[in-house]
Amino acid sequence: MIIFLTAIIKKSGLQHNTEMINPGKCYFVTGGTGFIGQRLVQRLAAEGNRVHVLSRDPGKSTLFPQPEVHFFTGDILDIDSFKDAMQGCNGVYHLAAYARSWPENEKIFFDYNVQGTQNVLQAAKELGAGRVVFCSTAGILSPASESPANENTPRNIPFFTPYEKSKYRAEQLIKETVQRGQDAVIVNPSRLFGPGALNESNSVTKIIHKYMQSKWHILPGNGKRYGNYVFVDDVAEGLILAMKKGRSGERYILGGTDLTYSRFFQELAAVTGKNNILIPLPLFFMQFIVFLMMVLYRLFHIRPLITHEWLKKYLYDWKLSSEKATRELGYQPSSFPDALRKTLLYLQTGT
Repeated sequence: MIIFLTAIIKKSGLQHNTEMINPGKCYFVTGGTGFIGQRLVQRLAAEGNRVHVLSRDPGKSTLFPQPEVHFFTGDILDIDSFKDAMQGCNGVYHLAAYARSWPENEKIFFDYNVQGTQNVLQAAKELGAGRVVFCSTAGILSPASESPANENTPRNIPFFTPYEKSKYRAEQLIKETVQRGQDAVIVNPSRLFGPGALNESNSVTKIIHKYMQSKWHILPGNGKRYGNYVFVDDVAEGLILAMKKGRSGERYILGGTDLTYSRFFQELAAVTGKNNILIPLPLFFMQFIVFLMMVLYRLFHIRPLITHEWLKKYLYDWKLSSEKATRELGYQPSSFPDALRKTLLYLQTGT
């Protein structure tokens, strides 16, 4: 009788299929509510993985309606607050960071970006949570000379900001823990843009949005300095590839397209069909604006949009090579026009 019923269940397709219900792995993600993090979590969940998202704000749980995503409230500065969330996971994506442009207190950068990273590494080791993929920044890499910089190009100038300094120190922690046997990989995204909230972490998309609205008319400097621009979904894909294929202890640049500021706006004009008048803003004038912002901060506590330290970056070219990530991970960034079109569609429709 039991054999007969089993045969009926198999024939009708009603047999419990464990692989279909839970085909993936479990990943712990810090910074999952951020610009990159949201796209990464959505991608991991779409692939059938269970995703444990850590956030200090319980109200952000509404960002993830997917049943595969489980939301946990905690803080990377309090290791006991997130150990339960990491329990049973097969890998860790550490994206959480303090990245604001205005450092009222530089110590907070090192608290979150260094001590927070140390806590995540320690918990992953204690709980056997597998590989840690650490999201750093291309801002700690070297400016370009004649050729684009790569992962091994020596940095020949000081770091500009406490954010860069703290991220560099966090990378040193990663390398030290790998030497002690832990499995970890570093990725370095360049200037991000794409679908997401228009906030400080998504400043390039904010510029694109303002250009669409004919509200952007500034050309930084003489327009000839280079930056590297990468689509946010490409970075999410690069993070997943780093988890699967990266070599422990290595760093991988997740970049996109090298463009001068002039070329950036030419591409934007071609895709949007708008040809806004752009006014070159000399560096000395930008320095004067920053000076006025600092005066306003001292008088009225209005946070400046940019600081003198960040402004110094405009003096250099930031061309980058993602050849290592392409060769070792299979990373394939989108073309800039294609990524722009997807970004514009999101800004117009929200999808």
